[in-house]
Amino acid sequence: MKNNTFAEEYRKFKVSDTEYHAAEDEESKEAARKKARELFAEIDAKGTTYARIYTLYAEAQERGNEYIDLHDNIWDEHVKGVIDALREYGVEKFTFSSGWSSAVETAWLFLQNGCTLEGMIELHGSEKSRSGEKKRNSKPSTATFSKSTDTTARASSEALFSPSNMNKQPFDILCIL
Repeated sequence: MKNNTFAEEYRKFKVSDTEYHAAEDEESKEAARKKARELFAEIDAKGTTYARIYTLYAEAQERGNEYIDLHDNIWDEHVKGVIDALREYGVEKFTFSSGWSSAVETAWLFLQNGCTLEGMIELHGSEKSRSGEKKRNSKPSTATFSKSTDTTARASSEALFSPSNMNKQPFDILCIL
């Protein structure tokens, strides 16, 4: 497994971003831009997959989410590669919030590739409204996956839907599984 350096790289980006916004002259702004360009060149040099996972990590941090969120459509034939890449770079948990009609099938493929469905959490969405003002949107009903410690998806779903948990979970969780 490769080192998960997303947090350190994101911290470096935030430092350069803060320096840019605090800069009082064009020379200081350019120095901050140069730091950011160098950082992104380092990230790009690690490959397209790493850069994409870093982008997802940065999005999660900007929105105040704890986990990387896979929110796009993921083609069936790409699921294994995505899961393998997340594992390779030390990501232990992620959320999946695709609104595509094939999301249920994709979630099933995550389970088939050794992930465990942990449950639902609320994610923070974009902070900008259509008018451009900052506004934190939250979206419920997001599946959280982690490395599987049990080879059967059944045990996870039974625990998630046990009678003691039913009144704690939103009803539409049934649509995801």
